[in-house]
Amino acid sequence: MIDYISYTHAYHPDVLVVEVSGKLDSITSQYLLDCIEGFIGDEAEKIVLDCGDVDQINSMGLAVLVRANSRLKKIGGTMAIASAAGTVAEILHIVHFDRLFGLYPNVDEAAAAITKDWSHLVTSFD
Repeated sequence: MIDYISYTHAYHPDVLVVEVSGKLDSITSQYLLDCIEGFIGDEAEKIVLDCGDVDQINSMGLAVLVRANSRLKKIGGTMAIASAAGTVAEILHIVHFDRLFGLYPNVDEAAAAITKDWSHLVTSFD
């Protein structure tokens, strides 16, 4: 089973964050793609997938990430993946998804990267 919640990022209101949880496999991947396509249809152009609670991913799940990214790029959009851990992070790195779209340690860094605005991450040392 896969589930998600979505919200607008606090510091980057043009970024839609989608928290994904569960297994991203042949049974669930089409559901996630349909959801992402719905967001694109609602004019979302910058999407961060928070995969911190994704515990399994297979080739169908990987294919959905590629398809979603491709659809976003067609409209000039961008997608990033945040918080992937364990086996899921290993798989994403093995298949070089870090070259396809950004893999970030957390949602804030992913949102900053796709908007190219790191101002909320900078700490003053005065």
